[in-house]
Amino acid sequence: VWIQCDLETMHEYISFRSAARDSWKLQNWDTYAAGIDLELRPVVPHLVVDNRLGSAISLTDQVRQVFGTVFQ
Repeated sequence: VWIQCDLETMHEYISFRSAARDSWKLQNWDTYAAGIDLELRPVVPHLVVDNRLGSAISLTDQVRQVFGTVFQ
Protein backbone atom coordinates (compact mmCIF):
# COMPACT_ATOMS: atom_id res chain seq x y z
CA VAL A 1 0.00 0.00 0.00
CA TRP A 2 1.37 3.42 -0.99
CA ILE A 3 0.08 6.57 0.72
CA GLN A 4 -0.18 9.55 -1.66
CA CYS A 5 -0.01 13.01 -0.16
CA ASP A 6 0.85 16.59 -1.11
CA LEU A 7 3.02 19.14 0.65
CA GLU A 8 0.11 21.24 1.90
CA THR A 9 -1.51 18.21 3.53
CA MET A 10 1.80 17.01 4.98
CA HIS A 11 2.37 20.42 6.53
CA GLU A 12 -1.14 20.41 8.00
CA TYR A 13 -0.75 16.92 9.52
CA ILE A 14 2.74 17.61 10.88
CA SER A 15 1.61 20.91 12.42
CA PHE A 16 -1.47 19.29 13.97
CA ARG A 17 0.32 16.39 15.63
CA SER A 18 2.76 18.77 17.40
CA ALA A 19 5.43 16.10 17.85
CA ALA A 20 8.83 17.25 19.09
CA ARG A 21 10.49 15.25 16.29
CA ASP A 22 8.79 17.54 13.75
CA SER A 23 10.05 20.88 15.06
CA TRP A 24 13.01 20.97 12.64
CA LYS A 25 10.74 20.10 9.71
CA LEU A 26 8.35 22.94 10.51
CA GLN A 27 11.09 25.49 11.19
CA ASN A 28 12.85 24.54 7.93
CA TRP A 29 9.83 23.61 5.83
CA ASP A 30 11.22 24.70 2.45
CA THR A 31 14.42 22.70 2.96
CA TYR A 32 12.51 19.68 4.25
CA ALA A 33 9.94 19.83 1.43
CA ALA A 34 12.66 20.15 -1.22
CA GLY A 35 13.88 16.69 -0.23
CA ILE A 36 10.51 15.01 -0.81
CA ASP A 37 9.83 13.37 -4.18
CA LEU A 38 6.06 13.47 -4.58
CA GLU A 39 6.32 11.40 -7.77
CA LEU A 40 8.15 8.51 -6.08
CA ARG A 41 6.29 5.21 -6.42
CA PRO A 42 7.20 1.61 -5.62
CA VAL A 43 8.42 -0.41 -8.60
CA VAL A 44 6.36 -3.39 -7.46
CA PRO A 45 2.58 -3.71 -7.80
CA HIS A 46 0.87 -1.64 -5.12
CA LEU A 47 -2.41 -0.04 -4.10
CA VAL A 48 -2.57 3.75 -3.67
CA VAL A 49 -4.42 5.48 -0.82
CA ASP A 50 -4.98 9.21 -1.42
CA ASN A 51 -4.32 10.95 1.89
CA ARG A 52 -4.56 14.50 0.54
CA LEU A 53 -6.98 16.90 2.23
CA GLY A 54 -10.16 17.06 0.19
CA SER A 55 -9.55 13.83 -1.70
CA ALA A 56 -12.55 12.66 -3.73
CA ILE A 57 -12.93 9.43 -1.74
CA SER A 58 -12.79 9.50 2.05
CA LEU A 59 -9.80 7.87 3.71
CA THR A 60 -12.12 5.42 5.46
CA ASP A 61 -13.65 4.28 2.16
CA GLN A 62 -10.21 3.94 0.58
CA VAL A 63 -9.04 1.74 3.45
CA ARG A 64 -12.15 -0.41 3.00
CA GLN A 65 -11.29 -0.76 -0.70
CA VAL A 66 -7.71 -1.78 0.12
CA PHE A 67 -8.89 -4.40 2.62
CA GLY A 68 -11.42 -5.67 0.09
CA THR A 69 -8.69 -6.05 -2.52
CA VAL A 70 -6.04 -7.55 -0.25
CA PHE A 71 -8.25 -9.95 1.70
CA GLN A 72 -10.39 -11.43 -1.09
